[in-house]
Amino acid sequence: MAEQSLTEQDLRQPCQISKHNSLQQQMIRAKHILTLAFLLSFHQFGFSQGTNLLAMGFQKLEGKEFNEAINLFSQVLNQEPRDTAALSGIIRASLLSNNLKGAQKHIESAISYYPSNPEFYLREGILNNLKGDYAKAIISFDKGIGYSSQSINIQLYINRGVANMQSENYEGAVQDFTDALEDNPRNSSALNYRAFANYRLGMYEEAVADYNKAIDLNPDDAMAYYNRGMAHLRAGEKTKACPDFHKACSMGNKNACRMIMTECAGGKK
Repeated sequence: MAEQSLTEQDLRQPCQISKHNSLQQQMIRAKHILTLAFLLSFHQFGFSQGTNLLAMGFQKLEGKEFNEAINLFSQVLNQEPRDTAALSGIIRASLLSNNLKGAQKHIESAISYYPSNPEFYLREGILNNLKGDYAKAIISFDKGIGYSSQSINIQLYINRGVANMQSENYEGAVQDFTDALEDNPRNSSALNYRAFANYRLGMYEEAVADYNKAIDLNPDDAMAYYNRGMAHLRAGEKTKACPDFHKACSMGNKNACRMIMTECAGGKK
């Protein structure tokens, strides 16, 4: 990821296809966006009844006050080291604040207490993705899938797909995103990532089909229009690509505006 912090708009955007950016930059950005979006939204564990510290910790977490959240969860764990909600919370807060050393410590403790809990293998895989150790990340996601429940299957497959894309195993990534879509055919993240993987494989028709579905789900996603335009362009369909570039440009995508100037008759439709 090029920048160190992301806006809420960034969290909603899929990875971008651009001939102006390297694959590594695109994938790092995609990895971090996916990781941050997931960590901020996932609620596998509920609050322990009557535990004010936990409730306050999750409030701080959702408010992105990560250090305060870590302090509150630490207080709970000092009293009960095996509390699953506190372990989940402190791991999420540590990952989101880029405290990878702290995250690893608590992930190791969580797995030692709950060796068949897929949630903690998911966190371990995300940690390894952030560290750039994609082979280890895939092993972690594999373990999680082996123990997984329906509620986190999608996140395990999507995150493993991102690890496979980081490793340039696009065929494996396509299969992971396909598995995620079997659980939820309307998951826009899985559709956008599978489209990107197909694009990298030169399967432009398949990429366009997934971008079509993603745009149907979210017609305000400028990045999806730009990416679909790139897929059309690589397939030799410039007449279909240029309207997508114009649409994405009108929505604020600067790369789409540049593509109009270079590919669309000096900016004319």
